[in-house]
Amino acid sequence: MDLSREVGFVIDLAMSQARALEFVRDVPRSLSLADFLADLQVLAGKPRIVAASLPVSAALFGQHELPFRSELHDTGDGARLVALPLTPTGPGWAEVSGAAKVSSAGASSRVDYQFAVTVHLKLPEAAAWGERALTKLIAMTAESALRNVVDRFPSALAGAAAQCERARA
Repeated sequence: MDLSREVGFVIDLAMSQARALEFVRDVPRSLSLADFLADLQVLAGKPRIVAASLPVSAALFGQHELPFRSELHDTGDGARLVALPLTPTGPGWAEVSGAAKVSSAGASSRVDYQFAVTVHLKLPEAAAWGERALTKLIAMTAESALRNVVDRFPSALAGAAAQCERARA
């Protein structure tokens, strides 16, 4: 079962375009308040790899953390995440991709974010009507959990940006 969700939003930053570029490219700092991500890491290399897990609670399926890995690429005006495929042994995995585009707004900056998250859940085949009903319940609960995670990206990034602005003031 695959569930996908996209979100786009804008954050205005009281910092120069150069500092805003540093902020969006510094994943540990920009996602420091993303408490919906578990075990966030940025692995050195070319390209750098962002690795973490998304918590998903899906009815009788239970609470699980679905791992993801994404390549992190700097762009001329920000950064881009490219989802990498995984073959985990657990109940599923996630793909996270997106982009942050920084533009100047006078003495401040504007960041346009776009994220796409796909959750892949391994569920047994449902033959009987009861199994199909349970699968549907799991899908609805997982969709709600995914929506909650994706909807929390804007406030987490805005909060981290505010902390960064206060630290430099």
